[in-house]
Amino acid sequence: MRRLAAASLLALLTAIGASGPAAAAVPISNAKVVIIVGATEGTTSTYRSYADQAYAEAIKYTSRVTKVYSPNATWSKVKAAAAGANIVLYYGHGNGWPSPYTYDPNYTTKDGFGLNDPYNLSDNVHKYYGEPSVSTLGLAPNAIVLLGNLCYASGNSEPGGTAPSLSVAHQRIDNYAAGFLKGGARAVIADGHGGLVSYIRGLFTTSQTVVDLWRSVPDYHNHEVRFSSTRSPGYTAYSDPDMTSGGYYRSLVTKPTITTSAVTAVVGNTGTDPTTLVVPGRAEAEAPAAPMFATAAGSDTAGETSVDLPAGTRLKTIAVAAPATADAPAIIHVAGLDDPSIDGYVAADRLVPKDSRAPVVIGIDAGTARFSPNGDGRFETQSVEVLVSESVSWTFEVKDAGGSVVGSQTGSGADVVATWDGLVGGTPVADGTYTWTLRGVDSWQNGTATATGSIVVDTAPPSITAVSPSTSTTFTPNGDGASDTITTSATTTEPGTLVVRIADGADATVRTLTVTAAAGANGVVWDGRSNGGTIVPDGTYTLTVVPRDLAGNAGAGASRPILVVGLLGFLTNSTRAFYPQDGDRFSKTTTLSFKLSRPATVTWTIRNAVGQVVLTHLDAVPLAAGAHSWVFDGRAGDGSFLPVGIYSGTVSATDGTYTISSSVKVEMNAFAIAASTSTPRRGSSITITAVSAEAISGIVRLYVTEPGIATWGVTMTKVSSTTYRATVTLKTGGAAGVVKFKVWGRDADGRSQATWKTLPLG
Repeated sequence: MRRLAAASLLALLTAIGASGPAAAAVPISNAKVVIIVGATEGTTSTYRSYADQAYAEAIKYTSRVTKVYSPNATWSKVKAAAAGANIVLYYGHGNGWPSPYTYDPNYTTKDGFGLNDPYNLSDNVHKYYGEPSVSTLGLAPNAIVLLGNLCYASGNSEPGGTAPSLSVAHQRIDNYAAGFLKGGARAVIADGHGGLVSYIRGLFTTSQTVVDLWRSVPDYHNHEVRFSSTRSPGYTAYSDPDMTSGGYYRSLVTKPTITTSAVTAVVGNTGTDPTTLVVPGRAEAEAPAAPMFATAAGSDTAGETSVDLPAGTRLKTIAVAAPATADAPAIIHVAGLDDPSIDGYVAADRLVPKDSRAPVVIGIDAGTARFSPNGDGRFETQSVEVLVSESVSWTFEVKDAGGSVVGSQTGSGADVVATWDGLVGGTPVADGTYTWTLRGVDSWQNGTATATGSIVVDTAPPSITAVSPSTSTTFTPNGDGASDTITTSATTTEPGTLVVRIADGADATVRTLTVTAAAGANGVVWDGRSNGGTIVPDGTYTLTVVPRDLAGNAGAGASRPILVVGLLGFLTNSTRAFYPQDGDRFSKTTTLSFKLSRPATVTWTIRNAVGQVVLTHLDAVPLAAGAHSWVFDGRAGDGSFLPVGIYSGTVSATDGTYTISSSVKVEMNAFAIAASTSTPRRGSSITITAVSAEAISGIVRLYVTEPGIATWGVTMTKVSSTTYRATVTLKTGGAAGVVKFKVWGRDADGRSQATWKTLPLG
């Protein structure tokens, strides 16, 4: 289909006097392409290489290609280059929202470019220019922005960051596109790992919707989910995750009618009149009249009588019967466009050139192409919008699988909207797939623009096959960052939406949500807030999920209970690790604290790694509302130090109606050690990060012991006042077993100290 479209496009270009690309590419477009590489530290050179590949592709089709690369990619240079651009391509850092960083309601540094700092032109220093900046780019009409390998833009997180929920991914996609759309773009594509060259090629060599282009690239996974943009009304967002459950590295936000031809301006408006006569083509007789002769050699002096064609007579120019000479114009064989009796020869200078190009379909939007004419008031009709390169008289037909016409409509215009109600004689048609065809002819009858597609009539409701967890779960939406939200997994048989209702014990609705859903498991996140934005009172609530498919059919709902308890929160530990066991002057205690929203009876304990209580600080003690703290010195009840290791400080609180427990990690070690993976393999890399409990003098070493291999070590890099990091590659060979990591250093008094971490070795 795309090859046929491309062939048709090149044929059109040849017909109007342009040349298609040959062995040495000839530009087929005047589109402006701007390729930007931001400052991305050690990755900058790789991104420059990717950008050069995109440049090599773009220059085949247009001579207007500009590079703006780090270390010279400042905002002023990028903005100047991007003005009036049809295609903007960017490789670099992405800084989106939601993210772990500080919220800025103006998105000043978010959802835009990471460029060079004008006062420090280096690949290693970047400055973010967010939505307010990119919204002033001033791009060309129908421009597209291509974002390559960015964090956040396609819904993804930073490497090593927490994987986003479906809701967070969709917010990131919507937010990242908003500024560019304000800046004139009609489409924003973010591709986290697929490369952008194929998009450049498709934009110039195919005539299809940008949505279909996005679907056509090699890394399309067919896990597509679409949703209406909140930030950019009228736009539709698409996501194609690596898996149905996550991996958000491909997205698109656009108006579905926009096409590759509209972006690169290869087709343009086909309804304009040319400045010179087109043969074969269309023309009209000049004023006051145009003499027409029976033969190409005819003239008044030859004795042949002419017939005067009234001014404005519409004609088809068939062929050049006699070429122009120094003394006379060319003679053109003409025929009547509206009057078939007209056939003769007219001097070229007595003809007025008129529109001689056939109309072309440049955009199609059938939405989900699914509807349900079942009288329930949802999705009762199906509309198809087709954008044509000029005004046409059009006919729209819908046929069933047997080829019988079951719906039709006619009209005129360049922006065609045809609607089918799915009824024949007032009765809904059967469920199934139907084919629609739209044909449009321009006023000069140059040819027919044709578009076709399919529509699915679907009146069967979807169903929820599982809700997890199905039993009551407690969460504490008190703003302390721990258990502030609760996620319910709902598995549905079809893509569409999940309509969520949350009701209190009296069955009064407190919150409604609509979540875009793929077929399979989908997460529904509730933050404990009502529709008015306030935290709901403590109590038991019922969450009901109703599936709705793409045709608007609603299935039976499924419910689960949720217990909201905000009694206890803000449980904290003042240190990442402390180390009282060595008895020196450093890091002797840590402070544990929590808050009560109302009076409660509290039990406060320290538990070891297997959950056993090793120390009880409070045992069923009544406490007032407010903050409570405890300076813990690492000692057991008998005054001796507890062994080094990882513990938890656990608080259980009850007000007589609700009981809730919460824990915070308490680590007593010289170093708190974290590994980039819990399942290292021989020959693979692993990053070890160590946070020291005490002030360190000198270097910190990491020693690695693998079974059957002699212990070896490296010096760790200091990345903050207390944090050290090293990335090592484990040895191959050896025996089965575990790998041991030992972090060693000396405190500020010169005392040697170390901590071990053991992991299974694959």
